[in-house]
Amino acid sequence: MFNSIQLFGLVLLGGLAAGEVSRRLFALPRTTGYVLFGLLVGQSGLNWVTLAHIESAQLFIDLALGLILFELGYLVPRSTPQERRNQLLAGCALSLVAGLLVLILFINWGFSSGSALFAAALCVATSPAITIATCSDVGAKGWRTGLLYTMVAINGAVAFTAVVLLIPFLIDIEPMSGFARVSSALGSIIGSVVLGGACAGLVLLGAERLERQAEHQHLLILGTIVLGVGTAVYLGVSVFLPMLIFGILVSTIDHERKVIAIRIASDARVFLVITFVLAGAALDIAYLSDYWLEAVLIAAARMAGQLLAILLSRKSIGLSIRESVFLSIGLQPMSSIALVLLVNTQMLYSGMDVKLVGMLMATILLMQLFGPLATQTAIKGFGEATRLTPSAETGEPANKG
Repeated sequence: MFNSIQLFGLVLLGGLAAGEVSRRLFALPRTTGYVLFGLLVGQSGLNWVTLAHIESAQLFIDLALGLILFELGYLVPRSTPQERRNQLLAGCALSLVAGLLVLILFINWGFSSGSALFAAALCVATSPAITIATCSDVGAKGWRTGLLYTMVAINGAVAFTAVVLLIPFLIDIEPMSGFARVSSALGSIIGSVVLGGACAGLVLLGAERLERQAEHQHLLILGTIVLGVGTAVYLGVSVFLPMLIFGILVSTIDHERKVIAIRIASDARVFLVITFVLAGAALDIAYLSDYWLEAVLIAAARMAGQLLAILLSRKSIGLSIRESVFLSIGLQPMSSIALVLLVNTQMLYSGMDVKLVGMLMATILLMQLFGPLATQTAIKGFGEATRLTPSAETGEPANKG
């Protein structure tokens, strides 16, 4: 019906309109509108955007996710060594407890330990795109928002590392010894760290030469992300872990703030719109109708684990009980990166249970729809939403506190 160029324009304009309707008429995050528009034009609705279209846009999606992860790493605030240690321990505990509860669920449902571990690893990650976009929309500013970014980054690092470690043990395309599988996993992690460090070094050196010229620095960062993603694909290592490491290293090393980071929610929102609309188009709402109960249970177990871990470590990271509850709410959005990892792993592991895939797809869709609202609720609960939001009745600015 449409050629690829027309579809690209449709996705951008339709996503923009849906996001504004979501924000102005219903006081919901724009990302909710993007995902709903994706569902409308994807396989759940009009089927204008097919899986073939999404596959052809995979490189664009990888680049967008690379940019999102770089920004997430860059947004992790600086802290003292003691604060950094406490936050790292709390973040790891949060990931492990939430992952453990989800793992118990999947094992209880009769899935193999390998498949259950993989599913639990995917469920650990919080969506960096939803977090960044929603925080930008409500003008989130404050140390609790910074802590939210930190926890999302730690969750992502744990999830991506776990998936990298597990994939060699799930691959059934060719026989491999146990030693070869372990070597492959460790090699991928080491390669990711080295690649992330190389990207950070390139940007830091380039920023020194270019000085504070935003347009040139943005080109430098985008070019480095393109090169980094392409190199990761060429080397067969994780595309996502190096970009997260890249952002964290740039933020940590750049004490004088010579780097002018590109913002996905403003400078490069086109990537954000495309990512969410295509994620919605790739998800089939039929999964949610078939596995809604399992999706709700997975989401509940995930949140229970996150909340328990935060409450246990809240004093070390300086949170009250109320703030701990809001932080756990803010961590609910599931990452569209999980969708990419799930699809990629399916191609390598033909034995993945169809029911497992359906449950994960249903959970991702559920948390793509309600996740943005959860993050918005958390930021408002922190009292760090500084931007006025449109009134649902008049479309005029109204102070939401």
